Parts: sequence; C-alpha cells; structure tokens
Amino acid sequence: MADTVDTRKNLDKRTARTRYADIFKGAIAELRDSYTQHGRHQEAKRSKTSHRIDVYARVRPLLPHEVARGEYTTISCIDEQTMVVHDCMMHADMIHKYIETHAHTFTKVFNEDVPTEAVYSSVAKPLVDHAIAGGESVCMMYGQTGSGKTHTMLGFLKNIAADVFDEGGSAIIFKAVELVGSKCVDLLHERTKVLICEDDKGEIELVHSASKIAASADDLFELFTEATNNRTTEATQVNAVSSRSHLICFLQIESVEGSNGQLVLLDLAGSERKEDQVTTDRARHQETIETNMAHLALKQCLLAMSQDPPSHIPYRNSALTRILKNHLWSTTKQSRAAVVVTASPIPTDTEHTLTSLIHARAMVEAAPAVSKTIKEIVEGELNTTPLFKTWSAAQIQAWLPSLKKGALAKYAINIKPAYDGAAVLRFPPARFRMLCGGNAEHGKWFSDAVKALVAEEKKLDAERRARNMAMKRK
Repeated sequence: MADTVDTRKNLDKRTARTRYADIFKGAIAELRDSYTQHGRHQEAKRSKTSHRIDVYARVRPLLPHEVARGEYTTISCIDEQTMVVHDCMMHADMIHKYIETHAHTFTKVFNEDVPTEAVYSSVAKPLVDHAIAGGESVCMMYGQTGSGKTHTMLGFLKNIAADVFDEGGSAIIFKAVELVGSKCVDLLHERTKVLICEDDKGEIELVHSASKIAASADDLFELFTEATNNRTTEATQVNAVSSRSHLICFLQIESVEGSNGQLVLLDLAGSERKEDQVTTDRARHQETIETNMAHLALKQCLLAMSQDPPSHIPYRNSALTRILKNHLWSTTKQSRAAVVVTASPIPTDTEHTLTSLIHARAMVEAAPAVSKTIKEIVEGELNTTPLFKTWSAAQIQAWLPSLKKGALAKYAINIKPAYDGAAVLRFPPARFRMLCGGNAEHGKWFSDAVKALVAEEKKLDAERRARNMAMKRK
C-alpha cells in the first residue's frame, strides 16, 4: 500500500512500528553500537534500601511467528544490571520518527540468550537452599501474558525438583490455590472454596485446601500440571489461554534432617490491555479491580518491609497478602524473597513492557528512577540527546566538576539521591545557594549553568524541528 499522507495520519503507534520496522531497527542497532563503543548507558540508579528482596528482569527471545510477521526486539541488556527499552515513536506530523529509550536498573538482568538454568541459579536456587535449610522463601513472578513467565516458572520447577530430590530422602508436600479477585479456591480438589483464616497467634491457615506428597520429580510435575489445568483462564487477543488470576504453589520441603522449610511460587495475574480482552462484563471488571488492589496491597507490604526498622506491614489489606503472611513476614522463621519480571521484546508490547518493569521495581522502591534519552531519526543525522530533566542525581554530581573550572566540584556531595534533573529544574535560587554551602555567587553559577543547558536543549530541538519542516516541504 502506498505510504500517503492520509494513510500516515491514520496510523496508530503499533502499526507505525511495524510499517517502519527497518528504520527503527537500524536506529536501535546504532544505539547498541554506541553502548559498546562508549560504555554504559546513563542508567537509573536503584534506590538504596534495606529491603531483603531482589528484583530480576528477563527478556524472552523472539518467537518464530513474530519474526515471520516482521516483529523485532526493542529491548537491550547493556550490562548485568541495566535493561533498556527502545520506544519507537512518530512525531505529530506522522512523518518523522524518534526513539525514546528508558533505562531500568535491577539486581540482575537476563537477555534472550541466557538459558533458564542460569536464571534459576542466580534467582531461585538461593531461595531453594534457604527453604531446604528450614527457612521460608517466596519467588514472585510478574509480567504480561506472553512474556515468558510460565516458561520461566516451569524451568524453575524442573531445577527445584533436581535440587530437592537429589539430596535423597526428601519429599515435597505440595499445595496450590488460586485467587480470582478476592475468591480463593483449591486447585487439587475440585476447586473447593478455601477460607483464609487467622488464629490468635497471627498465623494464617488455608482451610479446605488439599495437600499431596511428591516423592519424585515426576510426582511434582504431575501435581503442578493438575493445578495449572484447573486454573481459571480466558482467551485474549494476545494469548488463547490467558490467566486472570494469581496462582500460589506451596512446596513444603521435608528433609531427612527434619528442617522443614517452605518455598512459595507466586504467579501473579497478567495485566491485559483493555483492547486485548475478548469478553467483558461486570463480574470480570470487578475481578480486574480486585486483582489490581491485590498488586497494590503487596507493594505496600513489601515497601513497609524495606523501612529501617520495618514499619507496620498491612497484610490484612488483601487476600493475597494474608495468604503470604506466614511466608514473607514469618514471626518464627527467617524469610527470603525475590521478584522476577519477564518482558516481551516486541514493539507491539512496548507499553506493557514499560509498565511491567516500573511496577516490578516499585514493589521494593518507593520512587523508581528511570533515565530517558531521545534519539531523533533524521536523514544523515542520528544523535542521542539526554535531556537534563531525565538526569539522575549521579549524573548531576558528575557534571558539577565541569563547571567554572571545577569551582563547583566540592558541592557534588550535597546532591542527594532525590535531587534528579526534574527536581533541580524546580529549585528556587535559595536552594541552589544552600547546595553551594551558602555561597550566593556559586549558587548563581550553578543555577545559570542549569538554565544555559536547558536553553541549549531547546535550541537544538527547535533546529531539529526546523529541519523536519524543511524536509516536509520538500
């Protein structure tokens, strides 16, 4: 089909990413080359907290049918901790293109070439070892439907079985429940309704939930398959069998030494786009609301854990957090936990991927910082421009020594983690003076330098827009 002005105007962003795939792929390749040649992207620093929960990110490979329809990967893992998402965009004129790159920092990231066994060794094996030793461990899986979450969980289960049963004489008492909205059902006994009860000691008991013994890896897979087959699913435009519930599997490890610990595998409900839902009704809408509230309650509890000392943990705010209370916030055993977020690499899923990454980090970070850069795609000119408003506090600290022949270098220590570019742009003159130890002249130098940098950014942007308009007139 001819690429006329009318057809361009009618393009939505996902269609545009496919139509101009070659252009976007070339620009992304150039970005990746720049990471290799000039070092790391200016990544966002993780907030330093005392939380006991690590957050990992994994991107799946492209699938054959995605390659066949012209999809490409828009995610780059540029070092062991930084994952960047390349958001391929069109300007308002629907002619000129640019890429907005979002950088996220995690405990560790895994690109599409890393096998599940290696992911397990870094993420889940420490949790399994802790459970074998008698502790409480929780592995939380988060991500969009179709992002590789179930594949990763199945791979983990295979390795868990090997680690537990290779010890000899061990057995696993397996239990599985499902939360659909706020309703809890058993997945090993005819979807019996499960009651979430709390005794006078604050311990949670799942009344009417069935437990079965797995004495081998085959037993464990059979029980897990039974549980997943009984799980509530519905079709979406993304996946023919898409979960709309939380799956919680309890693996109580019975060791010969008598140190009976427990590992909980939590598959959090996928969050589907509205347009991906095949059927919608009031009941489904209410379940979606309750699912989102469960995510929020879990985040609130995990953030409360990260306080030093830990603040009150509001685990009673949702059925999900009440179920997890014995395991994440045990009063009798040491608890360990990790979050694994899985990401789809295709441009069609960019919005979902960005949401998944920020939400996973927000489980343990009160205000996750994201570094952004803009790459304008202009014929004969492809430059990456990091905007000051996206700078992290660390970038500002590194920039100060370059001003006034190093006269402001000594004030870099006064730039707190919260003082990122967006915050500094809102500072009044008095705040700049305070950051410079009360020195009014140096405070003005600092303020003027920020204004000059932003003015230069605006000038370059205006020049780019002028070139774009000139090209459009041609």
